[in-house]
Amino acid sequence: MKTRNISILFLVSLLFLSFANAEPIAVVIKTRGKVTVTSNNGKKLKARVGTRLYPGTKITTKKKSFAAIRFIDDGSLVRIRSNSTCTVEGKREKSGFFKNLFLEAGTLFSKIVKQKSIFRITTPTSVASVKGTAFWVKQEFKGGTYYFGEEGVVEISNKKGWALLRKGETGYVSSPSSRPIVRKTKKGEKPERKDSKTTIDELEIDFKNQKGDVKSLKFKVKKEK
Repeated sequence: MKTRNISILFLVSLLFLSFANAEPIAVVIKTRGKVTVTSNNGKKLKARVGTRLYPGTKITTKKKSFAAIRFIDDGSLVRIRSNSTCTVEGKREKSGFFKNLFLEAGTLFSKIVKQKSIFRITTPTSVASVKGTAFWVKQEFKGGTYYFGEEGVVEISNKKGWALLRKGETGYVSSPSSRPIVRKTKKGEKPERKDSKTTIDELEIDFKNQKGDVKSLKFKVKKEK
């Protein structure tokens, strides 16, 4: 496997599409507390269940807040913890959406359905490339990036090298000029999933693509008791 020398700025520019002309690539399925979405034209709104997320949309969660989003092409799930800022980026391909989440700061959990196209999580220090797996990403404010493996395999890379992250392991990248390292996860260092006391509900949303075709999608949503 070759090292992937990926320029974060180039990736962001490549995926930067017009908010007005693009079709949505994801939808908000759950929020708690103060969560806002900002389009790439600067318009800021309160995030609600059913809010469509277009390429370039920034999601911000405040203290004691939370958001969950699903991608509309395959149902991949991302849970965004409090005090986080990330941007949803992507473009349509024949096999689905080329997807990228740029995490500026904070913590998120991803449950990724097996991908036919590319799914990446980009941080100021590195890039996590996945096909289908579950893992955590924690980006320190003006600091390093932690990755925690839950399922499958994740490739972590930057210009200095790459490493493979598996279940029960922690990856760390201190800066863009530092090689990713992987070790066994220490007790208590991985974020906890707080979704054990939940019930299941369904959310149905209609989408209209650029051709004007309407598509109805159903999502299973976990609701806290």
